[in-house]
Amino acid sequence: MMGSHPSFNAWGGSVLLGLLVTLLACTPVVPPSPTLPAGNQGQAEARQPRGALKIAYAREPESASSKFLGGGGAGEYAWIFNSTLTMFDFNGIPHPLLASEIPSREKGDWVVNPDGTMVTTYRLRPGARWHDSVPITAGDFVFAHQVYLDPELPVVTRSPEDLMSRVDAPDDQTVVIYWRETFPSANVLGYQQLNPLPRHILEAKYRTNRANFTIGEEWTTSYIGSGPFRVERWEPGARIVTRAHREWVLGPPRLETLEIRFISDNATMLGNLLASEIDMTTALSIGQALEADRWVARGEGYLKTWSTRLTFLDFQQREVPNWQPAMRDVRVRQALMHSLDREGLVDAINHGLGGVAHAFITPSDPLFPDADQVITKYPLDPSRAAALLGEAGWRRSQPGAPFADAAGQALKVDIWSTEEKEALLIADSWRTAGINSSPYGIPQARQRDLEHRNSFPGANTGSRSIHRGNFDWTSKGVPKPETGWVGSNRGSFVDAEIDRLYEVWTTSIIEPERRQAQIALYKRMSELVAIGPIFYGVEVILASNKVKGPVGNYGPQVGVTWNVHEWEVTE
Repeated sequence: MMGSHPSFNAWGGSVLLGLLVTLLACTPVVPPSPTLPAGNQGQAEARQPRGALKIAYAREPESASSKFLGGGGAGEYAWIFNSTLTMFDFNGIPHPLLASEIPSREKGDWVVNPDGTMVTTYRLRPGARWHDSVPITAGDFVFAHQVYLDPELPVVTRSPEDLMSRVDAPDDQTVVIYWRETFPSANVLGYQQLNPLPRHILEAKYRTNRANFTIGEEWTTSYIGSGPFRVERWEPGARIVTRAHREWVLGPPRLETLEIRFISDNATMLGNLLASEIDMTTALSIGQALEADRWVARGEGYLKTWSTRLTFLDFQQREVPNWQPAMRDVRVRQALMHSLDREGLVDAINHGLGGVAHAFITPSDPLFPDADQVITKYPLDPSRAAALLGEAGWRRSQPGAPFADAAGQALKVDIWSTEEKEALLIADSWRTAGINSSPYGIPQARQRDLEHRNSFPGANTGSRSIHRGNFDWTSKGVPKPETGWVGSNRGSFVDAEIDRLYEVWTTSIIEPERRQAQIALYKRMSELVAIGPIFYGVEVILASNKVKGPVGNYGPQVGVTWNVHEWEVTE
C-alpha cells in the first residue's frame, strides 16, 4: 500500500465496517427535501424564530458577499447571508427563491434566438427585502452585473456574468438578462450567479472609490445581505453572531440565532462538540468524525455522510521558483499517476469510503457509465510508470535508485497540500516508486495567499464539488498577477481542445450535443492527465441530536446551509 506506511486496513476492515454500521444506524433518516414556500406569506410568516444554534467552521470569511467569497466554507456563508434567484434542493430539483417562478421557454420568459443569443426574464417575489428592510429591486441585479464584470475587482468568478451582454430593469420587479450565447442554466441562476448587491449602500462607493470598493465594514461587520440571517455581531478571529431576518423572502427562518465560531484546530472543534460548546459542524474529515463514535452510539448526536467532491492533483505548467519542468511532459504525469497508491489513500484518508476517482464526474451521474468506458485509467503499476519515465528520459542507475536524467539529476516532484496527511502519503507513494518527493503542508496562515498557493513547483492537491461551474481547467481559470492570482486552475494547464469542448458543454442547449462534448472532455482530460483524480471526498455532518433540518447538499450546488432557514433546535 502506501510504502512505509502500513495499510489502513490494518485498523481492521471488519471493525471499521461494524463501527460504520453502528454510526449509520444511529443517524436519523433524512427526510425528503423540504418543499419551499410559494412566497414569503402564509405559514412561514406565522412561524416565529426560536432557539439558538452554535456551528463551527475552520475559516473566517474575508467577506460575507457571495461573489467575493472563496476557499473552504464559502458555500456555507453564502447561503446564510445571501439569497439567489433560484436554488436546488437535496434531490437536485430547482425552486424559485428571489424569483417568483422559474423562467421557461414554454411560458415565453426564456427566449432562444436563431443566432444563439438568448433573453431570460425573472420576476422577483414581492416583498423581498435587504437586511435593513430596503426592498430588493431589479436595479440591484443591474448594478451587480456591472460590478462582477469589473476587471479591477477581485471577483471569485465572473461566470456566468461574462456571458451576459447586459442586464436591464424595466421595472423594480423585473430582471431581464440578455445573453451573448446559449447557457443551459440561464433559467436557474443560483450560487455565485448574478447574486444581487445592495445598490443603495454600495453604488456611491463604487462610483467614487473603486480602488477600495471591496475593503470596509460594509462587507463584514456591517454587512447588509439578502439571506435568512443578518450579522448582529462580528468578533474578528472568534465568531459571528447572526440573527433571524424576519423579513426574509420566504418568511422568517426557524432559528432566532445562529452563532458561527471559527475553530481552525479540528481536535478542538471536535472537543467543543462533544462538550456541547457547539451544536454542529461540517468541517471535520470522516476520520475525525468517526472519533465521535461513542457519542453517537449513546444517542447524543448523529453522523451523516455523502459524496459530492473530487480530490485531485494539479501539475504545475508555469515557471515558478524551484519549478520541475518535467510536469509539462504527459508521460511523466502518467507515470506519477501509475506510481500513486490511490486505494491506500482511500483507506488512510477516507476510511475506505468514497472510492478511487478517474474523472471529474460522480458515479451517481447518469452520464457516468458512458464516460467510464472511454476515459484512460491509471491503476497502481510501478512497471508501467518506469517504462513511461524511461521514454521521457528518466532512468534508474541501478535497481532501487531514484529516477534521474542523463546528467544524473534526480527526478524530484514536491507535493503541496492544505491537508498535511495527504501530502505525506502521496510523497511516500512516489518515493517508493523511485521519484524524489518532499511534502509541504500549506500552513493556515498562508492558505489565503493566492500567489503562494498557486506557486507550487511540482504538484498540489485540491478538492472541489463536482459540477459544471467548478470545472476550471480552462484558459479562463488560469490565475494571473493582473487578476490578483484569482483562478482555480492552479496548475495553469491549458489545452485548446479542452477549452472548445467545455464551451460546448456549457453553452449548448441541445442535450445530445452537450452530452457528447462532456464525454469527450473527460476522455481528453484523462489522456493528457490535465489533472490527477485521486478519490471522491466524503462530506460530513456531525451534529447534536437536538439539531433538526440539515440534510447535506446536491453536488452541483455548494453549501450544506442551502436550507438553513429550515433548521431548528429542539430541547
